[in-house]
Amino acid sequence: MIEINIMPKKTCFIMTDAVSFNVLCKGQLEYFKESGFLDMTLICGGSAEEIEYLKGRNIGRVIKLPLIRKPSIVNDLICLTSLTLFLSYNRFDLVVYSTPKALLLGSIASFCSLQNRRVAVVQGRVYENYQGLKKKIFQSFDKISFAASNEVLFVSNSLLEKCREEQLINNKKGKVLGSGSFNGVNTELFKPITLEERSKLRNKLNIPLDNYIVCVVGRVCKDKGIEDINNLAEKLENRNIKFLFVGSFEDEVSRDIVERIVGNKQGYYIPHTSEIHEIFQCSNLHLFSSYREGFGNVAIEAASCGIPTFAYDVVGVKDSVKDNISGQRFKFKDIDSVAEAIDLTFAGNKVESYYESAREWAVEFFDRKKVWRDYLDFYKK
Repeated sequence: MIEINIMPKKTCFIMTDAVSFNVLCKGQLEYFKESGFLDMTLICGGSAEEIEYLKGRNIGRVIKLPLIRKPSIVNDLICLTSLTLFLSYNRFDLVVYSTPKALLLGSIASFCSLQNRRVAVVQGRVYENYQGLKKKIFQSFDKISFAASNEVLFVSNSLLEKCREEQLINNKKGKVLGSGSFNGVNTELFKPITLEERSKLRNKLNIPLDNYIVCVVGRVCKDKGIEDINNLAEKLENRNIKFLFVGSFEDEVSRDIVERIVGNKQGYYIPHTSEIHEIFQCSNLHLFSSYREGFGNVAIEAASCGIPTFAYDVVGVKDSVKDNISGQRFKFKDIDSVAEAIDLTFAGNKVESYYESAREWAVEFFDRKKVWRDYLDFYKK
């Protein structure tokens, strides 16, 4: 028998910030390394702490460039020049870029340096709800990125459809792998627990056992619907419904809203936890009032725990909340309907039993190893 040794593909991944590699690609890059098919170089900006953590994962060479999220003409030109020079002197079989700033600069730099295979991974659009000239400028950036790429992957079908509808990409280039998502869900960690285990978690978090908990997980800001939640809290007062907020504040208005809800004894606030699965497991319902998403991963994490999600029927969320299977989708900003639905589930207190297929759906379509295999197979071809 003749043994054939396959040389690993020299692959360059570019993201704006190291925290994106450390959070969005958690476990994924290790899986790629263990496969032996990819020899990885990672390019990003970010804090010294996040860079060191990324290096400590031992998944490939890490190159730091002064990439920053906010627009800065001078800094962005410096980064583009540095990135183009690096790619010109280092040839790769595959260059993959994702997150907004890296998407633009990575596509231009890899195109100008004549890299053979250039892949864009679109995880969302910060300009989804922008209007007028500002939106057109951001759309033009995406047009450039897509045109400079050989292939463009989208993390959800609704995101791809939106870009096609706005004529940012032609019908042949865009693609979604599997059912969407970028990193899937760890279904072994995010799993249903018994009532006894839930009681222990509630005690650990100092949450009374008789509270009906509606968790809100992620950044606390206007785009995540914090003002809508404030209106919901007013409509649902005088009930034993409590909001559990987990995430960092992005503005003072959001902070004031959460502090007011907590102060009115309608909720609890946890700035950060590494055990996010416990938040879903100790909750009765997950509220996902985001105005825009690439793909709402928290919704499939909740589903994997057997906890349903109530969300708006918007881009990205359409793909991560299966109506009447893993939760319920509502017309955008229809607060009255959301409040009524929460009130009904609170009255019955059997919301999980209404969505018994949520866990099964999440495991079948979004188990992280399935998602990782889809991406690895795509990169290998």
